[in-house]
Amino acid sequence: MNRIPAWNQRDLWVCSPPVASAHSREPRVVARCQVEFERLDQRVTAESEDLSRRGIFVRTDELLPVGAVTEVDVTLPDGVGFKVFARVAHLLSPSAARALGRHVGMGFEFLDTEGGGLDALSTYLDELIEDLTPPPTMLPSAMLVYVAEPSPPLRSRIAVALESAGFTVETFVDGAEAYKASVVRPPDVLIAATDMGVMDGLTLVRTLSVNPRLSSVPVVLTSDDPSDLTRLQAFRLGVRDYISKPFHEEELVIRVHRVVVNVPRGSAESAMLRGDLAEISLATLLSLLDFERKSGILLVLTDREAARLFVAAGRVVKIEAHGPDSARDRLMAVLDWTAGEFEFSGCEVVGTDEIDQATTQLLLEHARRSDERRRS
Repeated sequence: MNRIPAWNQRDLWVCSPPVASAHSREPRVVARCQVEFERLDQRVTAESEDLSRRGIFVRTDELLPVGAVTEVDVTLPDGVGFKVFARVAHLLSPSAARALGRHVGMGFEFLDTEGGGLDALSTYLDELIEDLTPPPTMLPSAMLVYVAEPSPPLRSRIAVALESAGFTVETFVDGAEAYKASVVRPPDVLIAATDMGVMDGLTLVRTLSVNPRLSSVPVVLTSDDPSDLTRLQAFRLGVRDYISKPFHEEELVIRVHRVVVNVPRGSAESAMLRGDLAEISLATLLSLLDFERKSGILLVLTDREAARLFVAAGRVVKIEAHGPDSARDRLMAVLDWTAGEFEFSGCEVVGTDEIDQATTQLLLEHARRSDERRRS
């Protein structure tokens, strides 16, 4: 079996429902790959949203008509390239993309042509999916998810994806309806949009937090606002996760599954460790997580910035934060933070290693960079 390539453009997800379902689809790899194809005798370069053995969805405004056949060059983030013939199976126009919270683009269906690269691509994906797919984890019985989303198409798309993954789902058009239902029957997870009429997502989180029966309900916020200020405000209010639109519905399923599996039902405290950076530095905290081989998500908040560090068996493998293009440089910048708060929540972390460096080596490199800055 080939080793998982060290893709460093973004995290790599294998999208497949966590439990068996009659609606289960073929696993898909969610990653940004370079895709090139011909349109009106011009070469178009775009990027993928996800790909499987059967096809690929490409984010692009340069759309081809449904049924058009073209040769597609797919370059994976590790540099491996494949040439395959493909047919346009469906389009996502700008209006449809806005309604669904998705990117404009089109879905290609791979064609098995003589001399094509489909066999090689399928073999490559088979090995990658096998390496990345964790053992199946059964959901606790009858997990109830509430979805508060004003867009009917997006609300329906989220509900179908969650139901296909084994969840029981109820949907609402705004936060006020979701709150009323929660008072009658508290959900195991609540997914809410930040922008809603009557009661928006942030107001809903505040309202839940002052109700003793509902303060422990984990909330996942979805938002059109990718700014740090909204993300920071959401995490300070205690949301368990925050996803910017547009998003892939199966990434949302993975994140919800992570919440319900690692937060016992009725648990008032899901975090393993919380504290202040003035009392324990990030370097010390990462050393502790490395020593104990912990896996989970470390959330770090300052007055103006937020960062999430994904830790697998003690190693930081991914970071979500604004800053330099390099994931390692972003991590180095976050290690400079000396004021703020942190929270570590244990969970399984699956994906490729964007950092590709042991914790001890990272901390030594950070210390070296700090010494160089002081000397200069």
